[in-house]
Amino acid sequence: MPLNSGALCATCQLTPPSFRHCISAFHYQPPIDNLILRLKQDPFTAEINQLCAKLALRIVKRYRETQLPFPQTLIPLPLHWLKLARRGFNQSDIIGRHLARHLATEHNIEIELRSDLCKRITHGQAQHLLNAKKRLRSMKKAFAVEQRAIPHLDGLTVAVVDDVVTTGATTNSVAAALLRSGAAQVDIWSIARTSWNNSPR
Repeated sequence: MPLNSGALCATCQLTPPSFRHCISAFHYQPPIDNLILRLKQDPFTAEINQLCAKLALRIVKRYRETQLPFPQTLIPLPLHWLKLARRGFNQSDIIGRHLARHLATEHNIEIELRSDLCKRITHGQAQHLLNAKKRLRSMKKAFAVEQRAIPHLDGLTVAVVDDVVTTGATTNSVAAALLRSGAAQVDIWSIARTSWNNSPR
């Protein structure tokens, strides 16, 4: 199902995250969840191109509506080197490449794709196996910016792209690391996100 709301979730209304915006194209539910699972297993999944085209369209619409500056740099969410070695690829890199191409060819927006600026420095239990509190705890200082990348990030508006956003713990952690290293703003882009309640409790 396409995602039509840009509203904040309950948690973010009470405690604003490190990132400025989270823009997603779909709810994380069938059949999108199955397509994303296939992408984690097969980097050549045919549907990824169409999903990225939809995401590019939603991203462009959102920035036009808000009139906010468009990010200059796109960073695929890093995998820890052990996970990357086991899987053989980072699905966020694949999404980033498709997305950058769609933005350039269909929307005339050039964005620099950089997979070398940030790295995952902790390797723990898979996030989908943890509850929200444990995710937040496990993600503290999970990412670091390469020292040589700090001058490049200074004052930039950066977008981080991932396949799916659940609690936001991972994206909040990487955004915090980028902000500590000089980025001015960090936005999160993803194919899908879980359903978020818009009313804080």
